Amino acid sequence: MYFENIKGQEFAKKYMNNSIKKGKINHAYMFEGIEGIGKETFAKELAEILLETPHLENAPDCIRVKPDGNSIKIAQIRNLQSDIVIKPHKKYKIYIIDKAEKMTVEAQNALLKTLEEPPEYAIIILVTNNKESLLPTIRSRCEVIKFTPISFVEVKNYLVSQGVEENRANLLSAFSRGSMKKALELSSSNDFYEMKESVQNYIETILSKNMVEILDIPSQMEKYKSESITVLDMMINYFRDIMICKEHVDKNMIINADKIVFIQNVSTKITYSQVSKIIDIIEDTKIKIKGNCNFNVSIQVMSLNIYEVIK
Repeated sequence: MYFENIKGQEFAKKYMNNSIKKGKINHAYMFEGIEGIGKETFAKELAEILLETPHLENAPDCIRVKPDGNSIKIAQIRNLQSDIVIKPHKKYKIYIIDKAEKMTVEAQNALLKTLEEPPEYAIIILVTNNKESLLPTIRSRCEVIKFTPISFVEVKNYLVSQGVEENRANLLSAFSRGSMKKALELSSSNDFYEMKESVQNYIETILSKNMVEILDIPSQMEKYKSESITVLDMMINYFRDIMICKEHVDKNMIINADKIVFIQNVSTKITYSQVSKIIDIIEDTKIKIKGNCNFNVSIQVMSLNIYEVIK
């Protein structure tokens, strides 16, 4: 079995292992899924297997195309096309296009011509966080393999195996949203814990029902604008912990176990119905921000709507 060092991704592993075993390798693959779940590592390992080398960096028959600045430009694809006509040293020649969603439309249209009639020895792997950003004609010519978020337990166990304390690993796993890369970044980030403290302060401000301070929340959150979804996920997890506390279920399910006193205190002040409505309000705010709605307005509306629920 190949790909044993990659966490999760059982479908991708089984599919590619069967393809390798049967010798049925496609000319074009698209590895699609959120960032940090092993797509790039999987593509690299697949190339090592097919090229029969443990040192891909020294393999002339593996070419990686990465964004030049903010995009992958048509000139880069033209270079790929010039190279692809040169026969490989062995059986295959592999091209890995990282962050393929960053290809310009011109670059995609150029690549399309190669995907339509690739040389028999060529394998092109598009690695993308968002296949919808790619032309339908590009997608239709690739074997799309969906990479899924890594399970909470697998992320947690890996962090613990790397020396992260269990309660901290629980917390980091919850906020990683299935991305091992994100979990590892958070484990070494002081900003994460500062952000967590700030989120608790936002909740306390709203629950204080002080309208002047509530209206100031958007300006306070401005510094986390680039990580607004993480901040909102933190808020949701606080309120889910409050819900768990109110239901008197297993306290081991509480994510913010280090804030148990705060959570228990808040759980006595608001009802189960109120908590449920607040979570819905925050989820709706996430949708608006992902849809590029104005950040300050979205946060202000969220804060006032939560205030309306608890006043």
